[in-house]
Amino acid sequence: MFLLLCISIFLFTCNAANPRCKDENNQVVDWYVLYKLPKVSESSNPMIRNGTAYLYMTNNTVAEGWQLSTKKISAKNSIPGNTLASLYKDSIASKTFWVLYNDDPPNRSTNAKYGHTKGAVMTNKQEGFWLIHSVPNYPPIPNSGNDTRQGQVNSTLGNRSEYDYPTSGMNYGQSFLCISVDDDQFDLIGRQLMYNQIIAYRRNIPAAFAATFPVLTNAANQKRIRQAPFISKTLLKSSGGVEFVSFAKSDKWQKDLYEEFVAPMLKTDLFAETWLNGRGRLPSDCKQVKVYNIMTIHLAPVNIDFKSSRDHSKWVVAVEGKANQTWTCIGDINRADTQYIRGGGTVCFNNQKVWNNYRKAVNDVEPCPKQYGVRDSQKPEIHYNDDGRFFLGSSKPTCCLNTATIDQPSSEELARALVASCWLRTLLIPLF
Repeated sequence: MFLLLCISIFLFTCNAANPRCKDENNQVVDWYVLYKLPKVSESSNPMIRNGTAYLYMTNNTVAEGWQLSTKKISAKNSIPGNTLASLYKDSIASKTFWVLYNDDPPNRSTNAKYGHTKGAVMTNKQEGFWLIHSVPNYPPIPNSGNDTRQGQVNSTLGNRSEYDYPTSGMNYGQSFLCISVDDDQFDLIGRQLMYNQIIAYRRNIPAAFAATFPVLTNAANQKRIRQAPFISKTLLKSSGGVEFVSFAKSDKWQKDLYEEFVAPMLKTDLFAETWLNGRGRLPSDCKQVKVYNIMTIHLAPVNIDFKSSRDHSKWVVAVEGKANQTWTCIGDINRADTQYIRGGGTVCFNNQKVWNNYRKAVNDVEPCPKQYGVRDSQKPEIHYNDDGRFFLGSSKPTCCLNTATIDQPSSEELARALVASCWLRTLLIPLF
């Protein structure tokens, strides 16, 4: 029994010293995506009711689709809790390179002069992870490391901090993407973070690591890109060889990341789920490559629906599942004109099974404004089926093509025109 206990402790310590993305069983995974659910008072699940439930997919479970965790996101043995555990073990954290960044950090007020970015990077020189998320005031400040504000040092040695999840992040939905990476990826990540203009609220940079990862060190020291171009698209590879495309922008670019950069580069129309509650929100855009704001979300595995106003996540998904175009992106910046002068980014990957699960979550989207000369409140809503096909309809007075299904996605503009024409006839009937 004593021998088994010693072996268990040894294995746990070794795993904790291995900074990689971890799953529900504290095993290393190549990547995972996580959807922290908003509070839904009508749910029969107590964790969904109190805002601590989450769905997840890892590279090992993606074939099964979204899985509802039995653990609270605040639990130390949750997926993010396992991933970040090394930060809260002083003997490990003090000997590794890590940086925590958040535009709304747990130890200071929000600073809009920096990027709208949230995440964590950790490496032991050979391997590590990049965690991208949307949660304010998260994760908690580790005991090790130092504050990036001049003169701020760790004054709480012996008063260990622990992994937890902030109550401020429970009301709304939140998004996570974790990628396990090898040493050759960290300076690539660092350069993207320099474009993003991160607020590094806690970091640990051993001297030997600074020489190994000079660009990531610059990012952790809050260095910025000072010369054009002020956008960057970079190919990253996970430890397992999965390709991810990172998009990053500086405050000097002053455009919408998704409409002006991501959609044109991926050459696909997008549905975008970002925070629409703030000022300056951008409408759906259909000038060239289309970017539609998601208005309501349906998550069938837990049978819940919620409005975008209940979701603080930052994810986009390709409208159509064309061959080799099943893109899903998770990032940290919103669609709003206030974000023009903020750095930020998103990371995309082309996985049909991941795409299918995010695509099915899109319930209703916002149509493009003033496209057919009718008032926005009178336009038919756009609804999309699970297979990427769409129909146009509305809860307004019935239109003659209210449930017309369009089989070819390329016919979308024609379909819109037909339904809009029908809609106008419906509006004019009372005049005759």
